[in-house]
Amino acid sequence: PPPRQVRGPVDVVRVSLDIWRAAGVGRESVPDRGTLAYRLSVAEDHRLCGRFTEAVALLEPLAAGAAAAFGPLDSDALAVRNALGQAYLAAGQVDDGLDVLREVLTAAEHGQGADGDLALVIRNNLAVGYQQAGQYPQAIELHERNIRHSERKHGQLSRQTVGRRNNLAATLALAGYRRRAIALYWEVLDALPAGAHDDTLAVTARQNLAILHNPSWRP
Repeated sequence: PPPRQVRGPVDVVRVSLDIWRAAGVGRESVPDRGTLAYRLSVAEDHRLCGRFTEAVALLEPLAAGAAAAFGPLDSDALAVRNALGQAYLAAGQVDDGLDVLREVLTAAEHGQGADGDLALVIRNNLAVGYQQAGQYPQAIELHERNIRHSERKHGQLSRQTVGRRNNLAATLALAGYRRRAIALYWEVLDALPAGAHDDTLAVTARQNLAILHNPSWRP
């Protein structure tokens, strides 16, 4: 989403109050996992509404509180740090976002294994962050590695693995590897069940294939 617009002194005051409230919620002690999940959802609402500063203000202290309450390698604590990394990226703080996601991926792989579902999600998010930063070789390598781990965890034709091939195809297209992207989008379509024409992955693959077959399109 676009960032929240601030117009005039009244909006400045309102945003300042919202940031102060968000930071206050993040600093409160974390008594249980339900409370943590609720605060994480509030932060995600901020991010999805374009209130990136509020999301970061809530998530920074909440990440520390979750690690103190449940341990730094706990899956819920890692999920909060993953959300913080994504909030940094959305706010345009790309270096901070990449740093956090690299740290979280290492922790997730150490605590739950490289094939763990949380590691698969975080690795994908880190690849998207590299793509956002224009660092396509790193993004492609991570997507390819994620596909291999997903195949071991869920199987070659599972929807999770097919979705990760779709993500790699998008990155290849943006990096200028048109032929590789086209071939991979066809693999995505071939892997989906017969009759899955309305599946979101099928729709996305068909739309992107049409774009890539247009000779005037450039990344």
